[in-house]
Amino acid sequence: MAGLAALGILVLLALLTGFLVESAWPSLTHFGIGFLFGTVWDEPHNVFGAGPAIVDTILTSLFALLLAVPIALGVAIFLTQIAPAWLRRPLTYVVDLSAAIPSVVYGFWAFFVIVPLMNSTIEPGLTSLTGGRWPFPPSGSLGYDLLTATLVLTVMILPTIAAISRESMLAVPRIYRESALSLGATRWEATRMAVLGPARTGIVAGIMLGLGRALGETIAVTMVIGNVYILPGTIFSPGATLASWIVNNFSELTPASLAYQALLEMALILLAITVLVNVVARGLLWRFGSATEGGSPDRPRRHRRSRRSLVLAATSPAEPGTGGEPPAWRARVAAGVRSRLVRRRGVQWTVVGLTVLCLVIAIAPLASVILTLARLGGPAVVQPSFYTSLPPLGCNPNPFTTCSLGGIGPAIQGTFIMLGLGALIAVPMGLLAGIYVAEYGRNSFGKLVGFLADVMTGIPTIILGVFVFVLFIYFDHNAALSALSGGVALSVIMIPIVTRATIEALRSVPTGVRESATALGFPRHRVTVRVVLGSARSALVTGILLAASRALGDTAALLLTAGGSSFWFSSLNTQTAALTPFIFANFASSYQNLRTDAYGAALVLLAMMLGISLVARLAVRSGAAAPEGE
Repeated sequence: MAGLAALGILVLLALLTGFLVESAWPSLTHFGIGFLFGTVWDEPHNVFGAGPAIVDTILTSLFALLLAVPIALGVAIFLTQIAPAWLRRPLTYVVDLSAAIPSVVYGFWAFFVIVPLMNSTIEPGLTSLTGGRWPFPPSGSLGYDLLTATLVLTVMILPTIAAISRESMLAVPRIYRESALSLGATRWEATRMAVLGPARTGIVAGIMLGLGRALGETIAVTMVIGNVYILPGTIFSPGATLASWIVNNFSELTPASLAYQALLEMALILLAITVLVNVVARGLLWRFGSATEGGSPDRPRRHRRSRRSLVLAATSPAEPGTGGEPPAWRARVAAGVRSRLVRRRGVQWTVVGLTVLCLVIAIAPLASVILTLARLGGPAVVQPSFYTSLPPLGCNPNPFTTCSLGGIGPAIQGTFIMLGLGALIAVPMGLLAGIYVAEYGRNSFGKLVGFLADVMTGIPTIILGVFVFVLFIYFDHNAALSALSGGVALSVIMIPIVTRATIEALRSVPTGVRESATALGFPRHRVTVRVVLGSARSALVTGILLAASRALGDTAALLLTAGGSSFWFSSLNTQTAALTPFIFANFASSYQNLRTDAYGAALVLLAMMLGISLVARLAVRSGAAAPEGE
């Protein structure tokens, strides 16, 4: 069973690639290589090219990396090298919570906070700085442009890069840093010379994973980039990425049209780019993990004679035979050493200040998101009927009309139905695949399954939604937009996460636990089921919670598979309401009551996501605190 589940990971990835290639084949053969460089999207004349979407995807992702990497490294350095122990854990939790915020909530926040700020302050300020010349000419985008999308992506990928960089620095043996400190290095010098070097492979892997997240981000970018299909002239130009163009146009096309097939070719391009980036990132992480497990990560550089030794030499007693007067060279060295010490201490405190600033920048968006949603969604969520009522008909109040607020009852119901269906599929398959890799897969096949499961966690959910839609079109056209389709899409999102969590949980169980049970005469499968799974149950629950959290906050896949409804759930084969599509459809509605409902739904979703993250954290702590074998 476990081997079949592991094989299912490979089959799933093969089906994903195969169905997309087959469905996009007419576009692939019709446009050829020219599709990559075409700049026109003209449905009436069947002329399509992916050039603007590819350029905008790459530009926003690379600019986001330029902004996020230094901030993330500053956060990681502060949390691992500078922060006191009592402060380190809560700050780590707060930074990691930022990664749990769904993309639709980030897009919602950017629409109400970042876009107005860009339109009123930042973009006019940059324009005046250059006198209206390139690269910041006067902008007519009103804040909906590449720069805004870049800032949103920066906020979204920063926690990922910071978390992996932090873990990479913590994996460096402490003796490296302590050796540098014992030779007179300041805390920053010890970090720079003895920590960043050995951790650089893991840091680069974190940067690559952040790039993969930025390349595939869909909903938040769609909400602020402007969605204009042109090659950008400046950073203030509106645009459209591969993911945003797919989600904006997919539901409007018929599966037989060339435009639909061209969109599927776009999905293939995005899949190829993100898989390549994630393969490189996972390879780097594997290399770093192998090095640290072997106790031989990259060695710190050898240093010249320590500055402390120069101080001792310059201030030691005079040499014999010199009449009691120190040589002139010692006085010059002592004066130079003292000035260098002052400069080094200044650099040290400057770095501390910069890392604190980086931490503030990383935490500020989370606080702003919570405050913004509480302000906009608070009036809705305090009403009990909000959770049990149907959405209202669109209405704007006036002196003669009062509008019903309605509620999000069907959206909550549909979300949990599809999430439960996805869990029914994903949890058994992910657990069995993880058991095979961790307990029986000490071979090339097991390593391949584990590696591909990691790669699948980085595939954009918009691609997974396209795949499930195409799959249902092929086998059951009538259920392509349904609760069943949405549940299958969420299961595809959850399977690799549950698999990876199971692998890590089982590998954390000491080998002695297995050997003790085996010595008592238990067969291997009973050792795995009764002993190993029991010892790792806290970590397994945490992994399942994290997978559920990822599926709960997804928007792109559900937009393409669940359809939409304003009524209560009726059957698995009909379109179904869900929280994230409801927020995306109504956050900018022209009707005030629908907007208020969307604000409340976003606040409810955020509370659910943060609650799951906190429960997962508590489960990890309780599992770590439990005695071995309990």
